[in-house]
Amino acid sequence: MNKSLCSFGRVSLKGTFTPKWEFATELYVRLFYLKSGDEQLLFCAFDTLGTWASDTRKFRKEISAACGIPEKSIVYHELQVHASLGAVYMHSAMDNIIKAVIPAVNALKANAKPFTCEVTEAYFGDSFTFNREQYIEGIGGVTVWTGMGFDSENRPCTNNEAIMLLQDYRPGIVDKPVYFDNNNDPYAYLFVFRDDNGKVIGSFSRFAAHPDVGVLFELRPIEGKSAMYHYDFDWTGYLSTNIENALGGISLYMNGPCGDLSTKKGYDGIDDFEASDAECKRIGKMISDALLESYNKSHRVMETSDILKSETFTVIVPMRDDMPTSNDDARTNSDEKIKRARQVFDEAKVNGSTPAQVKRTIDDYLKAFYNGIMVYDICGFDDETLAKRMVNIDIPCIKFGDYLFIGMPGESLTETATWLRSAFTGCKTIPIDQCDGYYSYMATPRTLTLGGYTYWCSWTNRQTVPAIQKQLHSLVHDFLTDK
Repeated sequence: MNKSLCSFGRVSLKGTFTPKWEFATELYVRLFYLKSGDEQLLFCAFDTLGTWASDTRKFRKEISAACGIPEKSIVYHELQVHASLGAVYMHSAMDNIIKAVIPAVNALKANAKPFTCEVTEAYFGDSFTFNREQYIEGIGGVTVWTGMGFDSENRPCTNNEAIMLLQDYRPGIVDKPVYFDNNNDPYAYLFVFRDDNGKVIGSFSRFAAHPDVGVLFELRPIEGKSAMYHYDFDWTGYLSTNIENALGGISLYMNGPCGDLSTKKGYDGIDDFEASDAECKRIGKMISDALLESYNKSHRVMETSDILKSETFTVIVPMRDDMPTSNDDARTNSDEKIKRARQVFDEAKVNGSTPAQVKRTIDDYLKAFYNGIMVYDICGFDDETLAKRMVNIDIPCIKFGDYLFIGMPGESLTETATWLRSAFTGCKTIPIDQCDGYYSYMATPRTLTLGGYTYWCSWTNRQTVPAIQKQLHSLVHDFLTDK
């Protein structure tokens, strides 16, 4: 007999903060509670953009104290919804969010039911997503946020230098379409939980791509953009809503490592919020339909769903030496560093530098621009962390049945997801992104070499991600083998 209990819930974030925009949709934290024997798990998926690690630690600590769930077994996950709240707003709202979530979690514990879990594993290939970063000979690594073209076989390609984040520089050397065909994360999952009568209690799904479609209009040269913004839970919210409508219960979505991944979203004609929201609905339906088709065609009952174990590991990794040394340094000296970097870039455009040399000055200019913001806005690093040049990162691990869920920090890359899947044997590893605090882009040695958005929006050095992997490999191995 199944000894496990589960429940699903959601809490609206409306009312926990003072809104600056109107709400087109609700914004939620969706909750999944699981209990097996003495083990408990609380998974919290936020329709938000980024939360400082200090605030996620506060959330986990206070929910644990109020609800009797071990802090190590509470996972704080964000979906990277761009039409939502960022780190500073989440910081100001955190006390109210905690107050709203506590009674919901206690209700989940009281109402948890025995269940049967059904799971489908889908291979989507490149049907819905692509890797938005590519190396172009003579330039280096470029990133495309939006405006990508697709050929007759729906393969992403472009020769439009204006969308490659090159500032005002156009080298004029990309004379034919460049295919953006680097690896993506092609795997999707749907877990469905039914009670003893066969009624769906809830479900969760997992794929990997940016929910940045609700603000597509902001990257277009149009008037009145500032008045268009609305809170919108993007395609991930519509995906979950569609699954709820089809199966019943409450559904939540888990986002895999997606720092370098984009949905195959439209561009032409998306000139206002309504068109952006319609594109969210289209993508959410497209992916949810594919998940449901896979589920209806082929799913299995998980015979090992009474197996539950969770832990949160802390790894300590190095920070780049050229990051600010304190919050005061970040706020007071950034303008001068940005000015100098811009001057180097402007000089490179006219002094005979090659396009690749100019491209590196662009990256260095944008890195200087983001270094300060990353400290006091995006990541919220404290002065002690900046002085030590070492960052503490919490990484949750969950063993549920024959699956291993690992929550990575910040916006991790496809190569990180690939490493995770290959590193641990005896279980199926499902990488999750942006867990227990936002750390911006987790650039790897490869991306630090190539340049591009991941390079300049990251605090990592060449040892950071390898240090995470080295520490995590030992910790997770012991976690899996310790009975």
